[in-house]
Amino acid sequence: MMCATVSPLICQDTGQPESKAMPAPKLPFLDWKACPFEGCAYREWTARKAIAVYDTWEQKRRPVARLSPGDIVTGVTGVVITFKPGVIRMDRDLTEEKLKRGDTILTYTYRGEGFSAVWFNGRYYSEFDISFAKWPDGSGCGGAHCAATYADLGNKVWWAQVKLKSGSTGWVNMNDAEFDGVDLLAGILEPNPPSYAFRAAISRWGLRLNRAGSRSTARQSARS
Repeated sequence: MMCATVSPLICQDTGQPESKAMPAPKLPFLDWKACPFEGCAYREWTARKAIAVYDTWEQKRRPVARLSPGDIVTGVTGVVITFKPGVIRMDRDLTEEKLKRGDTILTYTYRGEGFSAVWFNGRYYSEFDISFAKWPDGSGCGGAHCAATYADLGNKVWWAQVKLKSGSTGWVNMNDAEFDGVDLLAGILEPNPPSYAFRAAISRWGLRLNRAGSRSTARQSARS
């Protein structure tokens, strides 16, 4: 499991989730260098549709280029901005995680394979298994593994810095953009992988993207 890129955090090597005692992160919360799903990689990407490129991810941005389908860029780094964290409410006790019925978990950047950055009970966890949480409509989790429900999906945006063919760099809103090459696992575990727009939605909501053989799926099967 990776050490978080947000700072300052404590990286423990004890098998327990990394955490730091602190108030809930101030908003908007910026998580630098995040690549928010399993298989996500900053490398060579190919645009699948027209994509606007901006001079910055910040609010006072201006467009500096426009990619056409087939244009190739290099993903350099990124930032996930949480404007409003997701909210998970515990439906029952989860003793091994020191969570009780009625406790609230705030979710930030999704990490992949059922893990997310979260805050609860006065501690921030850079990676925490939230695969026990189900959707507000009750779907997404089944059997005895389920222990909580999303009350609010939150609002998060992923911006990526890309290097253009010209050598200049810019920023793209990955919640709207569609690239091939972002997912190292595309076509390997999924014969017909979903479009990146779907992955972006999953990342924004802070929920896992189920994939056969993933850690979250395996854990759910083990606990059911």
